Amino acid sequence: MALPFFSLDFKAYDLLKIFSSMLIPINKDKVEKKYINLLKSRFQNKNVSILPSARLGFYLTLKNYFKEGDEIIFSSMSFPLYVKIAKQLKLKVVLVDVDKSTLNINHLEIESKITTQTKGIVATHLFGYPCKITEISRIAQKYNLKLIEDCAQSFNSFYTDRETGTFGDVGIFSTSLLKIPTTLSGGILITKDKQLSLEIKNWSNENLKNNFSINIKLLIKNVLSILNSYPLIYSILSDKIFSFLNKYNPRIYRKILYSGMGVSGKNFDPLERPTLKKYQLVSGICQLERCDEMNQIRRKNSLKLIDALKNIENIETLSAYKEHNWNYQYHVLVIKDDLNKFSKNLFSNGVHAMDENVWDCTKYDFDLENNDDELKITKEINPKLIRIQNNSYLKDKHIKKIINTIKNISR
Repeated sequence: MALPFFSLDFKAYDLLKIFSSMLIPINKDKVEKKYINLLKSRFQNKNVSILPSARLGFYLTLKNYFKEGDEIIFSSMSFPLYVKIAKQLKLKVVLVDVDKSTLNINHLEIESKITTQTKGIVATHLFGYPCKITEISRIAQKYNLKLIEDCAQSFNSFYTDRETGTFGDVGIFSTSLLKIPTTLSGGILITKDKQLSLEIKNWSNENLKNNFSINIKLLIKNVLSILNSYPLIYSILSDKIFSFLNKYNPRIYRKILYSGMGVSGKNFDPLERPTLKKYQLVSGICQLERCDEMNQIRRKNSLKLIDALKNIENIETLSAYKEHNWNYQYHVLVIKDDLNKFSKNLFSNGVHAMDENVWDCTKYDFDLENNDDELKITKEINPKLIRIQNNSYLKDKHIKKIINTIKNISR
């Protein structure tokens, strides 16, 4: 039996609520209000916007805060689509190398990159690890720069007892399929800036429409994703297909896995996704209500895996600063030698992981302001990363299978 790339953690009563709301989509406004209120109680004194995607929130933030020719600082290991969006809006992008421990932007190098054209910093909390956001916030305040926190993977991650997303001018979370919490597609934007919040609301009311065709495709995809969360069903529905593609057409296989990266093709389309449906909002509510419970189980899983793998020569696990209290959303490993071979052996033994060598923004066709910078750590580590799912749905037997499989193929 194969372990899937990810699992959506819904209890039986969660699934009953979700599938019921698919069949009875009325009273959406009441559900939406509950979802927003849960978020507002968590992020007090913040304006909350729920959106079809985090990338739309990022696009609208850049569009409102910056003008053509403004310079923005990114981590060299960032979500490439966000860099693409910045370039689409004719902003100048400067990259800063990462800290080796967490692969987040090295705050000690930021000030050296600031010029009179610099207007903002995008701080990405990669893999859920909080970056040195207090220190970055001080730099942003010192130079009067906008600070945008990319919290796509860091919901329920804390730095010095304060949740990511609350340090900057804007915090943007993803609630897509692979995220925790998930609304099966969507995003959350929080900010103290009432004007920005109003601009986003007005834009959404004027531009976002329901699209029956897209909604049906998304519904089918979401139902299949829920079913594929269970190893037994995944082994029946998808294992053989992915195994065939991985062996005979790795290009298509990789394209399917990373279809959400959004860097291929033309410009980002802010209308690519419709507004969230009732069943998606119900999914989000179910996740928010069990957020801390799920985090505890993921933490237990992760610590068990890290401890079991600590003496394997070919593997390093990312460490955390002492100030971290992160969400343990992923097991991210650094494979020192031959990631491709390791990944294929892992897959053939029934643990389906994802190569994470997609974050180096110099590898894409972007016109960057500092293309000639060495960015040594990024170039060294990015080709060696692999991500194994960590979810509170997983049981001890699944974690043991992951551990034993990794040990066996590392001998």
